[in-house]
Amino acid sequence: MTRKLLPLLCILIALPAAASDYSLNISTPFTVYDPGAPARITAYVTGCCRVNDPTQATVTIPLPPGSTDISAPGQFGGWACSVDGTTVTCTTFLGATSPYPGIVVGFNVPASADGTGFHGQAKLTTAVADDVPANNVADVSIAAYRIMQVTTADDFGAGSLRDTLAAANAQCDTLACKVTFAGPMTIEPASPLPAITACGLVIDGGIKPGTSLDVPRPVEISGTKAGFANGLEIRSYCDVTLRGITVNGFAANGVVLAEPKAPSPRGQGRLTVEECFIGTNTTATEARPNGMRGIAVETANTDAAILNCTISGNRFSGVAVWASQSVRISTCRIGAGRETKPLGNGASGVYIDGGVVDVGGGGAVAYNHDFGVGVGPHAGNAHVQMQYVFANGAQDFDWGLDGPTHLDPSGRMPPSPVLLAAVYDLARNLTTVYGVIPRPENPPITRFLQVLILDKTGSGYQHRADMFAATQIPGDIPFAINVSGDMRGHTLFAQTDSYFYIDYSPFDTSELSEPLEVH
Repeated sequence: MTRKLLPLLCILIALPAAASDYSLNISTPFTVYDPGAPARITAYVTGCCRVNDPTQATVTIPLPPGSTDISAPGQFGGWACSVDGTTVTCTTFLGATSPYPGIVVGFNVPASADGTGFHGQAKLTTAVADDVPANNVADVSIAAYRIMQVTTADDFGAGSLRDTLAAANAQCDTLACKVTFAGPMTIEPASPLPAITACGLVIDGGIKPGTSLDVPRPVEISGTKAGFANGLEIRSYCDVTLRGITVNGFAANGVVLAEPKAPSPRGQGRLTVEECFIGTNTTATEARPNGMRGIAVETANTDAAILNCTISGNRFSGVAVWASQSVRISTCRIGAGRETKPLGNGASGVYIDGGVVDVGGGGAVAYNHDFGVGVGPHAGNAHVQMQYVFANGAQDFDWGLDGPTHLDPSGRMPPSPVLLAAVYDLARNLTTVYGVIPRPENPPITRFLQVLILDKTGSGYQHRADMFAATQIPGDIPFAINVSGDMRGHTLFAQTDSYFYIDYSPFDTSELSEPLEVH
């Protein structure tokens, strides 16, 4: 018996011991800070050790020279921390199992920072030998904006918006910059402002992201004296953000988002318009139209995000997308003003005639003269969440600008469902909605369709239930969808979203079905 076990015992003895391998990771919630602003670094140690081989560990974290109010509380997660100048040193005992507690270091970025960046390396040392020392270091990177302040509402001269934008274009490429304003002001350019070609620029009217749309935007750029001009043209090849500004009264578009006229040396970044009022006064209670569109997206490689804005009162569409790589519109009032006051836009709320556009996530697309969202002949993909689209002059959502369509001859729109009947089951307290998805003769390459049942309300469409159907099924696709509760007396609609795969995001949305009154 002993002789039979000896080879096995030898094999076990020959096996290598488990390695000790600890890794240090550093994260910061922001990549660029204002000079003097509070900042935070979190350090994590991961990995583990040989069995019965825990260790004392030390993490050293350098901070930018001139940092102030440095704090690293020793009681946090068992780490004991000390501060020497701008270096934080923390120690603890790493047991035999992870995860281990993190280290949170708070500090203020140096007030003297003027677009400067800091790059250092945090280090982890352990009492036992670490078999992979290369991952015991981690980069610490903190950057600060160069602040360029508009100090006067005058159109020319030092401190004017015109002069500040020209300086940003000249200085802000590898350097991150932020344009701020000395206080509330109305700026009335006497001619077109320079196009914004800077890189990594934030134009900040002093409104924080996520601020209620009922809060005034007191920095106003009015185009009533500018002649035929766009308000702000952002023609940049990398990230630019316009935040918290009111733009109105321009004879052309309020805001233009586009590529630079020269070829891009590094690809296209994201152009963001957030927290802005476009086409209204500073309180979003009155229309002050831009003569064409509120926001125009004009070039094929433009990646844009339009977030938490009021875009109302403009002569034509609120947002017009002529070409794009991708445009996301979320939590915006388009056609509505403060407290959902009807201000409208003179054409559609959103007009899509190029690229890929996603409309949804809250807000209201309402009171527009034509369509809530209209999809023109050159559009790529259009996905619309209908919960917040209502009370528009033509259809709330229309492909082809031709009225109700079940099957789009071009094959771009998913087939719109047909609702046939709805039956309420008292015993189960369910309303079963019956319908069919008509099958186009030459269906597009879509893997799945999601049928949505929507309940018409006074301020949009409430999502009640849905189901998935595979488009590989030949012929029309019948469906029966159970909706919780008694829908008698309600007006129901249906809509389809198309997917390549169920765990992907939908890429197109159909028009609504005809209404079904449930009795």
